Amino acid sequence: MKTILAIDDKLDNLIIISAILKNLIPETRVSFAQSGEEGLQKADEEYPDTILLDIKMPGMDGFEVCRRLKSNPGTKNIPVIMISAILTGSENLIKGLEAGADAYLSKPINEYILAAQVKTALRIKSAEDQLRKDKKRLEQIILERTTELISTNQQLKNEIIEHKKAAIKIKDVEKQLLHAQKIESIGTLAGGIAHDFNNILFPITGYTELLIEDTKKDDPQMKSLVEILTAVMRAKDLVKQILTFSRQHGHTTKPVEIQSILKEVLQLSRSTLPSTITIAGEIDPNCIKVLADPTQIHQVAMNLITNAFHAMEKNGGRLSVSLKETQLSSTDIAGTELSPGTHACLTISDTGTGMEASTMKRIFDPYFSTKDVDRGTGLGLAVVHGIVKTFHGQIKVKSVLGEGSRFTIYLPGIIPLKEVTYFHKTVEKLAGTESILLIDDEEAICSLMGQILQRSGYKVSKHTKSPEALKNFANAPGKYDLVITDMTMPEMTGVELVRELKKINQKIPVILCTGFSEKATKIGLEKYKINKVLMKPVARNDLLTAVRTTLDLI
Repeated sequence: MKTILAIDDKLDNLIIISAILKNLIPETRVSFAQSGEEGLQKADEEYPDTILLDIKMPGMDGFEVCRRLKSNPGTKNIPVIMISAILTGSENLIKGLEAGADAYLSKPINEYILAAQVKTALRIKSAEDQLRKDKKRLEQIILERTTELISTNQQLKNEIIEHKKAAIKIKDVEKQLLHAQKIESIGTLAGGIAHDFNNILFPITGYTELLIEDTKKDDPQMKSLVEILTAVMRAKDLVKQILTFSRQHGHTTKPVEIQSILKEVLQLSRSTLPSTITIAGEIDPNCIKVLADPTQIHQVAMNLITNAFHAMEKNGGRLSVSLKETQLSSTDIAGTELSPGTHACLTISDTGTGMEASTMKRIFDPYFSTKDVDRGTGLGLAVVHGIVKTFHGQIKVKSVLGEGSRFTIYLPGIIPLKEVTYFHKTVEKLAGTESILLIDDEEAICSLMGQILQRSGYKVSKHTKSPEALKNFANAPGKYDLVITDMTMPEMTGVELVRELKKINQKIPVILCTGFSEKATKIGLEKYKINKVLMKPVARNDLLTAVRTTLDLI
């Protein structure tokens, strides 16, 4: 049961507030305090879910009480709704908000407005509490996985030393094997974190979107909701970054003009880098297109430019960015994974500190960094290397200590084809009345997706166990128009479930949800004729669009 702390020096006001809340929000408990000091003490002891605070009180007014609540680490996260009978001017409203208040009401209190504000505050606090809890859980998971990785790396180092003593002639082969093992270990770790973390992010994203949908744009709590959603999106982007170097993150490839992306990057760099760094760009406007993901190409350029800036931050220097089209022969590509032919050549160089030979050997290792702890994660160049390899390219590095570094990237060009016009059916609306069978072993995710679909008019049958869902489908195969299932589930995976469902009704459309599995995408689409694969966490509109598109194409 949620607890509301009402602070007012007049007992009559407290009794009225209690009666209103018990009538309109019966699932709450109301606690009283008749002075600022008593209110501060009760807030510390009871940690209520929301505080209703009168402004004009003897001894300590509401503004001071609010400031103390918000400066106390134990109570700063409790939403405070300030109530005033006299001080209703804009100056006092601003003063209250500056003190840290989350909302502001005037007496006489409209009981429905009071109830609405309290409900909003309770929802916000609940969402923020869950976010903090999930963040703490994630930090613990990362700490445990990192400790395990350090131990594994130490074992690998010991093994390498023994191999060197036994057979010095295979030194180069052992180095390559070590690198492969490290990347594989990181990939496995990243995949596990991605699956757990995306399942954590999914309900936070979804429920926050539902709260935003239910909250008016001018509501004071809207800003808090948007901030929560923004933070979740940053966490989602971090997972994508971790998965990029492990090559487990799905990406969309299309013909890309790198010159257009570099113009944006250079424009951004000129407005953000200090004047001590001179920026020179030599971009061929007719450079051949490459098959890649434009977002990831943008990330490659930004990561390399950021590294160059850090190398020249103290003393300044010259940053050079060039793009040209080049022909590579069989001799040029010797010792690389490139193929002969036309390539786009991107070069980013600096006149900074440069690197030693020992550093050069490790620059693409995940989590290796020469920067201070607060200046980098060690993922930047590992991500760049992973992206370039994903698009069948090659990256070369040349660096001299004290003189600077040059990174050269080759990406295979694509031959332009005659433009063809395709006609796609437009999704005019996202709502529907069809019946959907929904399966996800995470109860929170299953409940959230069910709410999103039901709000749009769909009839949803939810299941957290694959065998039960299969039995339900077998009993009434004609009842359902669409199946949405998670990939990773106990007893029966999503792909195994789809295989059994297709035996009963081969034409039933299926949408598969997954946290990171590249294998699921390939196997599901090609072998089991899965209509769509969605990567978690799935945004509300993405889910509804996928459902409507799939149903409309049947």
